[in-house]
Amino acid sequence: MSGRRCLLALVLLAAALHIAGIARSLLPAQDGLKFLRTARDFQNRPWIDVIRGADQHPLYPALVALSEPLIAAIRGSGPDTWRIAAQAVSALASLALLIPLYGLTRSLFDARIARIAVLIYVVLPLPAAIGHDTLSDSLALFAALLALWLGEISLRSSGWKAPLGCGIVAGLGFLTRPEVLIVPLAVAVTWISRGGVLALNRPRIALARLSALGLSFLVLVGAYALLKGEVSEKLALRQGMGMGPRKVQVRRAEQWLPSGLNDPRWDFSPKEESEEPAIATAPGIVARLSLQWAECLCGLFAVFALWGVARARFIRQLCEPSQPVRQTLDGEPSPPPHHWGPRLIAVYLVLFSLVLFRHALKMGYLSDRHTLTLVLASIPWAAAGTFVCMRGVAVRLRWSPRFARMAGIAAVLTLVAVGARLQSKPTHPSRWGHWAAGRWLAAHADPADAVLDTRGWAAFVSGQRSYDYWHVRQAFTDSQLRYVVVGTGELAAESRRAATLRAVLAYSADPVVEFPERQDGHGGAGVRVYRYRRPASWEGIRR
Repeated sequence: MSGRRCLLALVLLAAALHIAGIARSLLPAQDGLKFLRTARDFQNRPWIDVIRGADQHPLYPALVALSEPLIAAIRGSGPDTWRIAAQAVSALASLALLIPLYGLTRSLFDARIARIAVLIYVVLPLPAAIGHDTLSDSLALFAALLALWLGEISLRSSGWKAPLGCGIVAGLGFLTRPEVLIVPLAVAVTWISRGGVLALNRPRIALARLSALGLSFLVLVGAYALLKGEVSEKLALRQGMGMGPRKVQVRRAEQWLPSGLNDPRWDFSPKEESEEPAIATAPGIVARLSLQWAECLCGLFAVFALWGVARARFIRQLCEPSQPVRQTLDGEPSPPPHHWGPRLIAVYLVLFSLVLFRHALKMGYLSDRHTLTLVLASIPWAAAGTFVCMRGVAVRLRWSPRFARMAGIAAVLTLVAVGARLQSKPTHPSRWGHWAAGRWLAAHADPADAVLDTRGWAAFVSGQRSYDYWHVRQAFTDSQLRYVVVGTGELAAESRRAATLRAVLAYSADPVVEFPERQDGHGGAGVRVYRYRRPASWEGIRR
């Protein structure tokens, strides 16, 4: 099979897995609800006002807002249409990501290893799950990897298109997630490290090309900053850069609670504190980061990645005879990449790891999503390690070329089968209770009834006017508040927040229906719907 046909087959396989994942989904990610609200605002309000008022970078929800009418034309309007539109944007970005992954790996090694890299990314469970979730990660990863590939081309070419494209793509990526700004920084650091070469090879032109990269990036970031009034509203970035939290906006109408609820005993925190211990030490952060990186690579490919780094020089010697003559984006012959591509990836990984380290030190936690960028940048070496190990087995056992080819096909089919099996597991099955509660509200609530939903999922499914728990104060002052949806686990917690919820619901609401957290009934009660009856006074709750 030719390289293009093989790549097309892998893209189609990834598309089929994403479509199956979307079909199995019931609810968006909880963070995805914010993106969906912003996307709806893009359709109903001036875009400038939405960008200024949103607490997320705008590119992903803007694309969701543009794609929703296309999905609605096929299956009609409704909450599920918004979820599918958001998932479709993520899935398309995840599929597009395979192209720069192939191109970058091909530049670092050769086409054979590039195909292995694409296959590995397609079958890994976490990238696949994030790839069709209602989150901006896939779009940001695509922008980061495409900018990284263009940056690698910039280091080994003499044209203008690659550095200009790198800056533009990185700038657009910044409009998705702020950490994409690390890519042009890594390219610039690697470029400057070529100082000895630049001195012998027209340094003015090299400086102008580097300026084109930086200016194209800064123009987009600067335009966003001027419109928004700040570089980024993301708390993690502001903490990492030492900017502190955003300045609190002074509201004309004070957010108040009725008398009786404004007692300092009550805790109306938006969510429970995490039960996981905060990461407070440097060794703990390094250990957590390494463990999450290895888990995202399913352990085996983490070992292959380390082996690929250790045997990188030998692998390149194997690849050189099969390397085609490269060309720049301007059509000119390109010199071999030497060590600039690997150096760029190494600089990028170091810079991104330092950002994650500071984030964990400041915020006290790391999630699997934080390590996805490290995983993506490691996959070329995981593919190289896989290739050299398979080749070593064939050489050691003296397999014939035909038998080695058949064994390779069998290994690929096995990997695809295992990956498809892992990805076929239900996505967040414990959210079923929230979905069922939303369906119940859609059937029983009046159109004018408002809902207070501590998680937001049931209100999203119902389509009712709703409040999340960040806006609990406004909810309790709304005369049309009729239902409260809460997880039973939130009520059972031993915290001031849980005690507040129990007291408020006991005083002003009656339970009407309860749903298990899983469709099969396992896990016990999961979600409870209360009928809210607004009291004439909250003073009695003090007793």
